[in-house]
Amino acid sequence: MFGLSRGVTFALVGWLWADILLGLFVIFLAAASPPVKLNAPTGPAIDPKPIEIRVAVDGAKLLGADQAAVTAEQTRFADAVRQQLFAAAESRKVAIVFAYGSHQDPVQGERLARTATSALAAGPFQGAVVKDLHDIVAGDSGSAVALEIYVYR
Repeated sequence: MFGLSRGVTFALVGWLWADILLGLFVIFLAAASPPVKLNAPTGPAIDPKPIEIRVAVDGAKLLGADQAAVTAEQTRFADAVRQQLFAAAESRKVAIVFAYGSHQDPVQGERLARTATSALAAGPFQGAVVKDLHDIVAGDSGSAVALEIYVYR
């Protein structure tokens, strides 16, 4: 039909069979190779279970213009967080903090969380990554800041 004889077709089938066997041999050889041993991480590990803390705050003071009132509320918030953290994790160092400011306006909720957590830079929080977020609560004008704290093991 195409000028190919019956002998040529059988020869091509033989080469195809040989190629399939060679491909399977390579696959089985790769599957039978010993696994590569990875080095264990040498740095400190972070506990995957967060410590959850919720502290009531005075949103009007934290979001207000009176700097003395803001500082007093930040200090009260930081002391309450440190006490609850010490009760839950003793003296372990903090790695990551997610802070959720409760407010009906997401922008004000994030601002509330940022203002409250700005006093947490010392002690176990030194060097920790703090991400300030909002928790939208209808009708809330800044009543609480919830924290998810991830500590080192």
